[in-house]
Amino acid sequence: SSSPYFATPPHPSSEAPRVSSRGSEEEKEEAHNTTCAASPQKKKTTGAASKGSLPPLVHASVPPHTLLLGTQPSDNALRQQWYYATNQNAFWHIAGDALGFRRGFHVGTRTEAVDFVRPHLLHPDGPLLDYAAACERLTSRGYAVWDSVASSERDGSLDSSIRAATYADVPSFVEARPSIRRICFSTGAGSADRFRKQYAAWIRRRCRARRDDLLTESVFGPRCFDDDDATAKSQEEYIEHNTAPPRIELCVMLSVSPASNPRETWSSEKQRKHGFDDAFAARPAAIYPFKRRQWFEVCYADEPAVRAAPAFGTLASHYRDAGEVVEGSP
Repeated sequence: SSSPYFATPPHPSSEAPRVSSRGSEEEKEEAHNTTCAASPQKKKTTGAASKGSLPPLVHASVPPHTLLLGTQPSDNALRQQWYYATNQNAFWHIAGDALGFRRGFHVGTRTEAVDFVRPHLLHPDGPLLDYAAACERLTSRGYAVWDSVASSERDGSLDSSIRAATYADVPSFVEARPSIRRICFSTGAGSADRFRKQYAAWIRRRCRARRDDLLTESVFGPRCFDDDDATAKSQEEYIEHNTAPPRIELCVMLSVSPASNPRETWSSEKQRKHGFDDAFAARPAAIYPFKRRQWFEVCYADEPAVRAAPAFGTLASHYRDAGEVVEGSP
């Protein structure tokens, strides 16, 4: 592509292992069993369709500070040649809320955000950006986008269906861009765990887990690192007290996939059936605002629109029952 924010991806090593994946159910898109690929096909060994990937999004002149790392593009994404193309995927809506735009590109005949997203958008009168303009806005603010799986054999779009995977050389991509200080795993814990298994040695030497984050710690515990400070200090404290190159902060995000519904958004009946009895069991959160809350806190916290946004829990619409307005977060 001639677009300034498409960079040539580092080639996966010819020695990259071909492994089966237990994966997660977190990357379910509108699954169509069509064979699509943006990168070269490889010999099939499982009978599943060969699927490729998309080149990373990186701005030509703005050094990235954060890599938003998914698993592998869905079938929708491969057909459209758009990252996170599926209409129900929250990625571009959250990015738009953080950066002051609305997603103006959709699959099929849809012309506006889906129903569970649209009422919650922070800029209902903001500019509608097409895919190229949305990529420009995102990357110009220092966010790069890529996926960890370069190719696989996969029927449909589920991460759990990935077989015989080869991996993108994410460590080389990051090391070539020393401005990157953080990797956010945009499709959740299953994707992060896959990355952990593939790049354990690099993670141990060069990364650290986001401090005091239970979701991140569930994947990247202290034993993943060879430096006690990698989990004992905040990123700012670590940089201040260490002369070595700063470690890359790893952050596991709530998955933007429509297949991932956090427990806090389940119905009260379902939560209590599974033994939960907290504030969210009493008053379940609406899915999109709840996911956006974590993305705002972890990934987009420094953006002006995020600092100006209503805190989660201050609007009735943040909850599934849409009851009275409450003060503060639950």
